[in-house]
Amino acid sequence: MSRRSLLRTSAYAALVTASLSACDVFSTDPEKKDSGKAAGAKGKEAPMLAERVKAGELPPVEERLPENPLVVTPTEQIGVYGGTWRTAITGTGDGPWLHRTIGYEPLLRWTRDWTGTELNLAESITPNADASEFTVQLRKGTRWSDGTPLTTADVDFGYQHVLLNRDLTQGHPAALALGEDPAELEIIDDWSFIVRFTGPNPMFMTNMARHWDGDRLVSFPRHYLEQFHGEFAEDAGSKAKAAGYNTWQEYFNFLGNDWSVLWTNPDLPSLKAWVVIDPIDKGTVGRFERNPYFFKVDPDGSQLPYLDEVRYDIVPDPETMLLRAQNGDFDFHSRHFNSLENKPVLADSQEQGNYSILDYEGTYSTEMLISLNLNHEDEAVREVYSQKDFRVALSHAINREELINAVWQRQGEPHQPAPVAESEYYDEEFAKQFTEYDPEKANQILDDLGYDQRDGEGYRLRPDGERISVTVAVAEDALVTVWVQAMELVTGHWEAVGIKATVDPMPRENFEVKLGDNQFDASVWIGDGGRGDEILAPLWYFPHSLNAGSDYARQWSNWYRTRGQGPEAETEEPPEAPKKQMELYDQLLTEPDEAKRDELFREILQISKEQFYCIGTVRVNSTYAIVSNNLKNVGGPMPEAAAYNTPAPATPEQWYFEG
Repeated sequence: MSRRSLLRTSAYAALVTASLSACDVFSTDPEKKDSGKAAGAKGKEAPMLAERVKAGELPPVEERLPENPLVVTPTEQIGVYGGTWRTAITGTGDGPWLHRTIGYEPLLRWTRDWTGTELNLAESITPNADASEFTVQLRKGTRWSDGTPLTTADVDFGYQHVLLNRDLTQGHPAALALGEDPAELEIIDDWSFIVRFTGPNPMFMTNMARHWDGDRLVSFPRHYLEQFHGEFAEDAGSKAKAAGYNTWQEYFNFLGNDWSVLWTNPDLPSLKAWVVIDPIDKGTVGRFERNPYFFKVDPDGSQLPYLDEVRYDIVPDPETMLLRAQNGDFDFHSRHFNSLENKPVLADSQEQGNYSILDYEGTYSTEMLISLNLNHEDEAVREVYSQKDFRVALSHAINREELINAVWQRQGEPHQPAPVAESEYYDEEFAKQFTEYDPEKANQILDDLGYDQRDGEGYRLRPDGERISVTVAVAEDALVTVWVQAMELVTGHWEAVGIKATVDPMPRENFEVKLGDNQFDASVWIGDGGRGDEILAPLWYFPHSLNAGSDYARQWSNWYRTRGQGPEAETEEPPEAPKKQMELYDQLLTEPDEAKRDELFREILQISKEQFYCIGTVRVNSTYAIVSNNLKNVGGPMPEAAAYNTPAPATPEQWYFEG
């Protein structure tokens, strides 16, 4: 497949087609399991585990593997055991990098080229004729990291008593519901279960390859967690209070129902390739050791992973992280310092640091997307920000060519949050609207809106006499200093048309809190959904609940996620346009006909184009990783997208060190 063909491939469309046919890759025929890969002979294991077997601490490897282990074909060649993968995080809020590197083990997983999916924890998933129910077969004999078998009792506990328990999990699990109707779970036996919906759900199998959605049914080890659950343990409340928590629900979530538990709770059994030994919230290093019960092998039958450990140094300062990268302190890394401005610096240090640069395939619509808070708690501010023409004026005031030249190393093009040219949903007018640098037009629009009165410093005033101002929250450690530098230029552009603007950089952890508490004027992030994940990640096209929600209207997103039943302080019923998009998206989720789904999504995009919820800046189709020259089986370029979970589909469990 050519690069251009790959870029134009919709992972969503490919998978839905597979989900509605008797596709061999999901067959229950034992001759066709795992895409035709037969398990190799069991019995080979890492020396560190062999020593534990000899000491009587572990059972033999053939007793630790499932009956039908998942066979992983190496990217280049069969590897060898040993070594520590060195990488880094900025702190406890840097969970996405942990999920992207060692946290991706859903029921299905993306193929490396993102053209579809393949089996993972599921040995098979079989849809019925209209994709309203799916029979899932777990790999018999798969075990949690403490040796306890994974069975449907864990699935039932997690779904019925955690995901559907509104005291533990707010809102319906999106991938396990149709609108307001949660799926019905039917247990067949210890290894098989049915997920049944009230109507067709053609995106179910797609969602089962997403790192969060696909994990949810196999994330809750019952034998460990039920001792802290009030429905099963009479002393759950006293345990919580002894640990310093007010309720058993708070303590339960801390131990097993939070996105960071795999990195902070070493007692929580896991299905990942590496399990936490030194939690990330207890010191300056997070350390993860191979899981002796991991369910995958190579074609020779050797249990994976090849690498003994993964080590995350906690480096809050991206500049320090950059220096350490140049020094060769990281074996694979693509976060925080991999900006275009740093690429020449890293290129010059390749020989010194014994690493190479691996280019990614960009999928984002814009490298910096600006969201004004349309749900601002101050009604007067909200009224200003909610005017489309106000946002249009701010967009015309941005000198994107200056951003390209000064920040993005003379690379890129002006682009709004819209599907990119490689996408089947590309609309040039949508992508380019309001990107022309025209401060005169911006001034005229603002005057026409009634903001023609200014104070003594030249700043525009609202009708109530208060100054119009925008403070932009920036997670400065997300893309090093690029967003801060770019926003400093943008705020200058806005000040030139009379809008008081300030950049407020802060650590990622503080940024998430500020946005979650609705204590912000505006924020910046990257433009998901540019190509490949347009339907999977539509949060910049309408207020969607993906991740924490669409930053321009998180309360509308929360309303959509909770179907209007969330806490009043955190939800707000949206106006007609976004509500219409939510209805269209709900229809899309249940529409078995691919052409009709396509039509529905194009209607969603058309409304987004008309509403202009948020402001894009520059699209640059270039990002990259650094890879130690001794680290093998990483392979060549791969897509970069949050929905793809880069680099997880490159299967780090089969990476190894040479020499």
